[in-house]
Amino acid sequence: MNSFVRILFVFVLLLIFLVIGAMIFDDRGYVFIEFIGYAIEMNVMSLAISAILVFSGLQLFNWFINATVNAASGSRSWLGNLGQRKKQTLFRKGLIALAENNYHAAKDALGKIENDDFDGINLLAAAQVEVHLGQTQNARLLWQKAATIESSSLAANLCLMRDALQHQQANSALTIVTNLTEKQRHQALVIKLWAQALADAGHWQELKTKLPGWKKALGPDYDPLTQQASSGNFAEIASKEGAVQLMHNWQSLPRSTRKDPGQQAAYIQQLIDQGMHSDAEKALVEYQKSGPHPLLVPLFKKIKLPNPSAAMKIIEGWLKHDDSNIDLLSALGHLAYHANDKALAERALNRAIKLGNRQQDLRLMAELKESQHDQQQALSLYKQSMDKQG
Repeated sequence: MNSFVRILFVFVLLLIFLVIGAMIFDDRGYVFIEFIGYAIEMNVMSLAISAILVFSGLQLFNWFINATVNAASGSRSWLGNLGQRKKQTLFRKGLIALAENNYHAAKDALGKIENDDFDGINLLAAAQVEVHLGQTQNARLLWQKAATIESSSLAANLCLMRDALQHQQANSALTIVTNLTEKQRHQALVIKLWAQALADAGHWQELKTKLPGWKKALGPDYDPLTQQASSGNFAEIASKEGAVQLMHNWQSLPRSTRKDPGQQAAYIQQLIDQGMHSDAEKALVEYQKSGPHPLLVPLFKKIKLPNPSAAMKIIEGWLKHDDSNIDLLSALGHLAYHANDKALAERALNRAIKLGNRQQDLRLMAELKESQHDQQQALSLYKQSMDKQG
């Protein structure tokens, strides 16, 4: 439209010059046009005015056509915006209904926008609704769909892995890992589920190999997983090759491995499982010369020897410096009970129960009282233990 105004302005200036020229020279000029039998006669001023009117008319017609087209496309855009607002409303309603535990309403709202672009968030929310409604298969389909969208891929795959592990499908979880990008595999949440899947699948050697590189990502889960992986690996060796080969395998491991408390706990547990309590006692004492370790102290409770003097000596030595340590008192009580030193067991357990009143100690004390034919006290302790944990 701006170009039309500029051209019209030029024509108006030309008309003004013509009028001024005609006034000055007192000569309006003469124009004769003949075209296919028609003749047009006019002066120069009339020609200029006619040309301006024709040009203006054409420009106005062109502007009208463009305005009509733009209005029509604008109408479509308006209708599209109206549709998008409706989708946004359904999205909000779905999320609010989900937060309110109104799952059927949430499913109805989110189901209407399942194929729309919300960066996969609508699919993740819809899958959560299906989980609450007990429709696990529907949830899996939605997670799989969300996994194809870049922005929701990681979250969806994490949900699929958790679901697989929850349903004891560790190999399915491991398959999901293979489909992740390299960047996704380095995420801490993926690593934790990956480690769990390897453990659940019994891939102990692979888990042991990967654990050192995962230490930072696993955080407090690292030591228990190390112990679990080593336990599984040692159990395989013991079951296939025997306890003697287990000990040879342990001695052949690098020194750094044999100094790891998680590895030590797994090895000692396997010795106990193989009935090698003397070797287990020796290892427990040797590996804790510098002081008690929380992963190793509980294993004293499982030692069953008639005279575990080395173990009793080291625990009693620790208690001289920390006589209110419940874990040490409990370990001494169990160790003494299995050695049939019931007097020492009763003293240690009484002290541990007064400090912590834990289930395991209560039950062992109940057994001790029962062996002394104190049925009333034994029954009371059993009842107390039913309300305790740990």
